[in-house]
Amino acid sequence: MKIGLIQMQVESGEKERNIRHAFSLLEEAAREGCRLLVLPELWTVGYDFRRIREQATRPGDSLMEGLASFARWHEVTLAAGTLPLVHEGALYNTGVVFSPSGRLQAHYSKRHLFYGYLEAELMRPGKRAMQTDIGGIASGMAICYELYFPDLFRAMAKKGTTLVIVPASWPLMHVSRWEVLARARAIENGMYICAVNMVGAYHGVRLGGHSLLADPEGNVLTEAGADEEILYGEYDEEKYKDLGKQMAVIRSVRDGQSGEE
Repeated sequence: MKIGLIQMQVESGEKERNIRHAFSLLEEAAREGCRLLVLPELWTVGYDFRRIREQATRPGDSLMEGLASFARWHEVTLAAGTLPLVHEGALYNTGVVFSPSGRLQAHYSKRHLFYGYLEAELMRPGKRAMQTDIGGIASGMAICYELYFPDLFRAMAKKGTTLVIVPASWPLMHVSRWEVLARARAIENGMYICAVNMVGAYHGVRLGGHSLLADPEGNVLTEAGADEEILYGEYDEEKYKDLGKQMAVIRSVRDGQSGEE
C-alpha cells in the first residue's frame, strides 16, 4: 500500500490559509497513486491556541465535509491529521480518518495531553484507542507526544494492529528523540510507524519535520528533511506477515502479555 506523508508548512493561527494549502498538497499527493494520505497534528491552526475555540472544527462543518468529499472524489483513505474538535461542548485534539467512500471511518482523541503548554489546560483527553481497517490493514493512531508511551502501542499491537499513524507537531530541538522513539515503537511491537510532522515556527520554536515511515524491524524506509515535503512510502503486506514466528518478542506481544487497555 502506497502512503503519502504530507509534511506541510503551517502558519500558526492562519486557519483558512492552512486549509487551502493542505488541500493543494493533498491534490498533489493523490496524483501519485497513494491509497492512504496522512496530514500532521493541528494543521489547521498550528500551536497557536489564542483563538482555539473560535478556530476549532465541529462535526459536520464545512471542513469535515470538504475532507470527506476529497476522500470520496479521489477514492483514497484520508487520515486528516488531527483537528481541534469541539464535541458536546468540550475541546479535543482529535485525529479523523475518512474512507474512500467519504465516510468518517474512525477517530481518535489524544489521551496523553502535553503538560507544559496550553494543550492540557484547554483540551480534554480522549478515553479510547482506535483500530480501523485501512486497505485490509489493522491500523491505529497515536498523537505526537504519545510516542513516549510504549504501553499505548503495546495495547494496539495486542489487538493485532500492524500500522500506527502518528500525526505530530514535534519541535526541532527534540527531533533526535523523534526517530529513536518511532523506531523503538516499531521494533518492540512488530508494526509500521507512519509519523507525520509539520514544519514552521511559533514564538521562536521551530517544528522539526523529519516525517518518516519505519518498518517492523525499525528500518526507516523513507524520511523527510526539515522543510515542507510530500514523502512517499510503502507498507508491504507480505514481507512481515510471519514476523511473529520469527521474533520471540513479537510472539510474546501477540500472545497477549501485559499492556495498557
